[in-house]
Amino acid sequence: MDVIKNEGVKEEGLGDQTELLYKIADLVGERVVKDYEQRSLQGYVPLATVQGLQKPLVLSNINLKWSQERKSFYSEGLLGLSHLGRNDLNAGVEGFLEIGKSEDGAPIFHLFIKASPDSWFYFGVEDNRLMIHSSLPALNDFVSKKTNASKAKVGELVYIPGTIDETLSWINKFRLTYYGLEAPYDLSSGSAETKKKEEKKKDEDDGF
Repeated sequence: MDVIKNEGVKEEGLGDQTELLYKIADLVGERVVKDYEQRSLQGYVPLATVQGLQKPLVLSNINLKWSQERKSFYSEGLLGLSHLGRNDLNAGVEGFLEIGKSEDGAPIFHLFIKASPDSWFYFGVEDNRLMIHSSLPALNDFVSKKTNASKAKVGELVYIPGTIDETLSWINKFRLTYYGLEAPYDLSSGSAETKKKEEKKKDEDDGF
């Protein structure tokens, strides 16, 4: 949460209020969304307080595009991150999201989010495996210790630790496939919002 605050990306995670209300209604029903709307008239209301939306990770505002060639959805622009558990974030963060299916019809889901060069997370679901890797050594150690790779039953989702190389491999493949970008991704670069602030400051210093 401190990273979100320091990076200056607060208040960008929810997107258009009207579209947000429709999204919530589809998930939790009209009664709940009307209550949320009424409370919102009095001020900002975190989605983490809405009945039925208390989830480990909630993305609230993403610009998804459809790739006919890949038969998959992919994100463009910042990812709207609402909350993690009960921790309200409401931030627009740098990242990439891919949702699709394999030739066998199995789900494919990849998500990379980066609040800063020191705070990023990658989750990849493919071939009935969930790969997790992040910039946080404590999380990586936890996944390594808790992995069920050696005892998972047939058909059971296997969660395994990933690596920086595997994370970058997917990111670079995503950027090339959907954006046509060949330049390797730099995990150590600043967030999109930090770049905007730096560019704005430079223009001001130059007298523009």
